[in-house]
Amino acid sequence: MKEEETLQILKKINNFPNFSQRKLSKELGYSLGKLNYGLKNLEKKGLIKIKNLKEKEQANGKNYFKYLVTNKGKSLHDLSGQDLETDVELNNFNRKPTFLIAEIGINHNGSILDAKKLIKLAKKYDFDAVKFQKRDLNICIPENQKNILRETPWGLISYLDYKKKIELNLVQYKKLKDYADKIGIEMFASCWDVNSLRQIRKLKFKYNKIASAMITNLKFLNEVAKEKKKTFISTGMCNMKDIEIAVNIFKSYKCEYILMHSVSVYPCEENMLNLNLIKTLKKKFKCEVGYSGHESSVSPTITAYFLGADYIERHITLDRANWGTDQAASLAEAGIDNLTSLLRKIPLTVGDGKKKFLKEEKNVSKKMRYWEQI
Repeated sequence: MKEEETLQILKKINNFPNFSQRKLSKELGYSLGKLNYGLKNLEKKGLIKIKNLKEKEQANGKNYFKYLVTNKGKSLHDLSGQDLETDVELNNFNRKPTFLIAEIGINHNGSILDAKKLIKLAKKYDFDAVKFQKRDLNICIPENQKNILRETPWGLISYLDYKKKIELNLVQYKKLKDYADKIGIEMFASCWDVNSLRQIRKLKFKYNKIASAMITNLKFLNEVAKEKKKTFISTGMCNMKDIEIAVNIFKSYKCEYILMHSVSVYPCEENMLNLNLIKTLKKKFKCEVGYSGHESSVSPTITAYFLGADYIERHITLDRANWGTDQAASLAEAGIDNLTSLLRKIPLTVGDGKKKFLKEEKNVSKKMRYWEQI
């Protein structure tokens, strides 16, 4: 085996020790036979160790071995830890496209027309999905708050009556789903109680969402996990133990989940965002991680992407001056355009990290490097 091929294998298995042989062969572009020969050769030379995994350690029952690069392997031809870490960093940008979620929530203020405008806006700016919220108001509003009077666009009315004004029913959600399907964008909802979950189930959405407020409602988490739909779990207003409990529930039902780092302040000051927690969640739970932002700016979301968020959720609105608790923490059209154009542009700009002298550069160099023209 050539030296270059040896180094390629060592780098790949150092970064991804749990990859199966099939996955490794695909990543390296080798046949299974060639890879198997190479791995055995490296083990004989003491450059790697091949560990047999116990059944409970096997990922989905498919990975039977774990590959570990020895110190001798890491030092081969000055192959330093820094080199390997750089390879990991470059791999971060060989990522699938960011999945963008437009959180409409209750920013429609009960208007089907505005809800459709928001869906259309999300589609225009290349979001992958739109999300709404669904509540059974008799359950979700405490008795001591129902009759509190509140000044609203509909006049001075009780809090319960106000919430009724902005709550959409299942028939309305069906119309919105039909519209979303027609223009080609996914739609789903975060439910706030079991009754709403059972209602929304009839619309056969592809995804579920656990709002940050719901992460400690263990009965509700179990009901969602039973559905076995891919579920986004927001992690605001809780501690790490709460996240661990939620993750264990979803694992027990073998329900696919994505943890969404979030800080539940509306709008959230940038110095409170703690975006490094994205890396912490990835390292601790070894799962996909996204970011659900409530800041009024765009730049922190780009930072979240570079820290490893493969799923991005942002509230959107027709006008940030509109009535409602989430409007100020939302992006209007200009901010939406800025966000999506930047995120979609990143994969085009980062490249592969390998130095090249481009043909276009050579044309420029002929004009500037006068000493080479003699």
